[in-house]
Amino acid sequence: MSPRIRRPARNAGAPTGARAALARGFTLVELMTVVSIVSVLLGVCAPSFSEFLATQQAKGLTYDLMSDLILARNEALKRNASVSLARGGAGWQYGWTMSAVASGERLSQRNAVSQTVTVSGAPATITFDVNGRVSAPTTAVGFTVSAGSSSRCVQLDPSGRARSLLGACTP
Repeated sequence: MSPRIRRPARNAGAPTGARAALARGFTLVELMTVVSIVSVLLGVCAPSFSEFLATQQAKGLTYDLMSDLILARNEALKRNASVSLARGGAGWQYGWTMSAVASGERLSQRNAVSQTVTVSGAPATITFDVNGRVSAPTTAVGFTVSAGSSSRCVQLDPSGRARSLLGACTP
């Protein structure tokens, strides 16, 4: 008997069976199914994402306001001179400027924020005296920062201490 010699098949390099199905790619039906599922998920997530953005904008403005109130108080103590924080334009959401009262030197300035954030219940100017206390106005100050359904309160007591709370300020 002579040994049998195996000859390679004609399509030896071509994928067969399950490999052949994977090598062809996606079908149109599979692609449309994935696109429709993704569009439904985006439709569900988009409204909550816009609320998330509004909340983050309010939180950011609250932190900026808190840091500048603390900075103004510290500058008044450091310079041994009065320092004021004044709103820009018609409201605090349009920015504010920190300046030394006696010299008029501008120490810091914040630009306007997005239109979705509003600030209410605050005076036009806050002045810290040489001891770091609030000299004008003479009562406690409350800023209500709101965007969408979220609101935060920044309170400044007459001693010059600022603090941030969740929710709107109460008189």
